[in-house]
Amino acid sequence: MGEYLSVPNKTKETEVGEGANVRYSAIGMQGWRRSMEDSHIAHIDIPGGNSLFGVYDGHGGQEVALFVKKHFKNELIKLPSYKSKCYKEALEECFLKLDEIMLTKAG
Repeated sequence: MGEYLSVPNKTKETEVGEGANVRYSAIGMQGWRRSMEDSHIAHIDIPGGNSLFGVYDGHGGQEVALFVKKHFKNELIKLPSYKSKCYKEALEECFLKLDEIMLTKAG
């Protein structure tokens, strides 16, 4: 059997939310894997009047997907590039920063 179920788990978990200028819905389904390995974020009111959405695929394990879910927003809004509204650069820097953190003992 290994990492897969004999039948997919089709139970869906739904999250909905809304803010001043946005409404969202996120739905997750475990599927064939033995446990849910993916995660997502939906932050509708982060500094600068922005919203942040992301889906993170566990690729055979949930640890990194959950780590990103927990830390992405806070690391992003600390970056000078985010504060200066260079959002493309800030997103790229944030992923690299999370890679660095995961390589440390704390990660």
